[in-house]
Amino acid sequence: MQISQLEQQDLSVVLKLFGALFYYQPKDYAAANLDALLHSVDTPVAALNEVLARFSAEDLSMLQLEHDRLFSGIGEMPAPPWGSAYLDREAVLFGESTIVYRYFLQRCGFVLDSAQREPEDQIGLMLMVLGMLLESGREELARELLGEHLMTWFGFFNRRFAVAAAQTPYALLAEVTADVLGALCDHYHVVVPTKRDYLDAAL
Repeated sequence: MQISQLEQQDLSVVLKLFGALFYYQPKDYAAANLDALLHSVDTPVAALNEVLARFSAEDLSMLQLEHDRLFSGIGEMPAPPWGSAYLDREAVLFGESTIVYRYFLQRCGFVLDSAQREPEDQIGLMLMVLGMLLESGREELARELLGEHLMTWFGFFNRRFAVAAAQTPYALLAEVTADVLGALCDHYHVVVPTKRDYLDAAL
């Protein structure tokens, strides 16, 4: 079966799970119930199952080291996982695009409840929101999230992330996530406005 043939509810589960893998530190997998989900979720799409199998089989300490390198800002962050790092003219976090997305979340009835002050436009958080919108049947809002808030910068992020995360489970996660998002954009006929990658200019 192809990704495009998955039922909406199955796609919502995949998006929430993939978002959690981008967002949570591996040391927190047990607390977030990700350990159990990685071993129990089974889809009719081989590529999706391969992502879950790679994360399940990887040594947790090695995954943690990779997550630290890719997401925590220890050293130079090769692919910032926040939209405003690419869309804001100053390439800063909590930029204008983050504020616009925050208003979108308020319209959806979502509030980021985190112990840390962090931008809402983190790739994992956005995927989880997209999954929740599909789960509750709010397709127009899901379409808006894709076209106005996520796909405007996902390509910029994914191009850098694919290089930085090469030969790790995170590289496969990003590759298959791109396929899932592409299938959704095709399904909803999403037209993504052209944006400039301001992070390139800042480097």
